[in-house]
Amino acid sequence: MKNRMQDLDFEQTVAFDAVKDFEFTRRAAQKFRQVVSLESFEDEDADVIFHYLYKEMELVSFGDHLKRYVYERAGLEEPFGEVTNEIYRDIVLESFKETCTPKSMNPTSAKLASLVNNWLNQASVKRETVFLLGFGLRMSSEDVSDFLTRVLREQDFDFHNPEEVIYWYCFCRQYGYYKAEEYRKRYEELPPAQEPRPASMIYGGGLCLDSEEKLFTYLAYLKAGRDDPRSEKSQAFQEFLKLLYRAKEIIAAMYQKDEEEKGRNKLWKAENITPSDVEKVICSGIPINKMGNLKKMSASILARHFSQKRFSRQRITNILNHKFPVERFDLITLEFFIVSQEMEDEDPYTRYRHFLEEIQEILQSCGMSEIYIVNPYESFLLMCLLTDCPLAVFAEIWERSYEEAGE
Repeated sequence: MKNRMQDLDFEQTVAFDAVKDFEFTRRAAQKFRQVVSLESFEDEDADVIFHYLYKEMELVSFGDHLKRYVYERAGLEEPFGEVTNEIYRDIVLESFKETCTPKSMNPTSAKLASLVNNWLNQASVKRETVFLLGFGLRMSSEDVSDFLTRVLREQDFDFHNPEEVIYWYCFCRQYGYYKAEEYRKRYEELPPAQEPRPASMIYGGGLCLDSEEKLFTYLAYLKAGRDDPRSEKSQAFQEFLKLLYRAKEIIAAMYQKDEEEKGRNKLWKAENITPSDVEKVICSGIPINKMGNLKKMSASILARHFSQKRFSRQRITNILNHKFPVERFDLITLEFFIVSQEMEDEDPYTRYRHFLEEIQEILQSCGMSEIYIVNPYESFLLMCLLTDCPLAVFAEIWERSYEEAGE
């Protein structure tokens, strides 16, 4: 496999020391290649991956992405690592002043300088903070989209949410925050549409909001509740259901094999598989507490790397009951499990490629960004897929993350 590592996706191969320290994606891609190309990766895959995740992987925060954005937009010439937080803060403050953007979308007694300092140092922020920064830093709609999908790892602009439609329209035309506020107030007074929305006016299809008139026509349809049910959220939910069913089929086959080996006659089907069964198989490496639940994420030394998420039965149930939205984590985890089992005997490189092709298409259909090598969890799954037994390595690393934390 080693001689084919140059064919892996993401970024073209360049000398690692030639990659600048603000080029997060290229740095992560280069380090990824280095790790999976090690002689020890084939025989000691779990040890190598665990060491990389815990000791070597660079954790890139929201603040880091914001600094890089400001650095490139401001055309700073000094080395990225030498620019102080004070310089970034002053640039952001000046931009907010020039664009007449408020310090918050909600009432707050905090000073803007303190808020900016927080943004520059935070691991993540709320979605509305990205929109506020979009106005304060004169971002394009593409810039805001990038922050939503790649940095926050959430869905793109939701064209079934009136506020986000208004924000998108304003970013496209470089209108400021108060223009968006004006539009929001107009929306509140807008009478709902009386006629059904034309079939041509569907996001991703014939929707074209290139004038204020078309914007408010579309908003009137949203207000009438005659919205197209194929929003990103519902599309993600449908994809989740399909992947979950495929996972249940695989687990049912596992159980059926055990039944046959033990000479029992019980017949297992996907419909018999519960969220607890899914948790038991996918989260087999995570220890259980006395109550029968997965131990707290905070007990793992990789909690930050994996964004405090596990594919627990509670999470699955809450998604199915529409209490939790489907996130990219859920879709990627299920697809990883499915590919790891359906292509268990395939060449690791072939398996890796197949996973990428399928998951990129799924994420795109849900308004989510493609696999992002800078995300520790996604990089972790890709490395597992390049081993001989992806699910076993996945479980072993989860297990070690709890064992090492307890030492």
